[in-house]
Amino acid sequence: MQDGTTFKCYGHSFKVSKTEFPSVDPIYAIGRDEGLFGPRMNVNKFGPTCVTVFTYDMLGNRTSGKFKYEEIKFVKEEA
Repeated sequence: MQDGTTFKCYGHSFKVSKTEFPSVDPIYAIGRDEGLFGPRMNVNKFGPTCVTVFTYDMLGNRTSGKFKYEEIKFVKEEA
């Protein structure tokens, strides 16, 4: 998945964003495609069957989840 990739999963539209820093690997996040701000989850890894994501709440509790590739429907943008 690349920066800006839009897909539908579990009845919602999501978008992949990528942040790059000079001295570390890029950081990918997936969030609802509702604009610039909103809840996002960081990508832990792109595995062979799913994308594993995680986030932390205000108390430092980690929550993780998965997007199964079989559930993802990519949105093709018109040129």
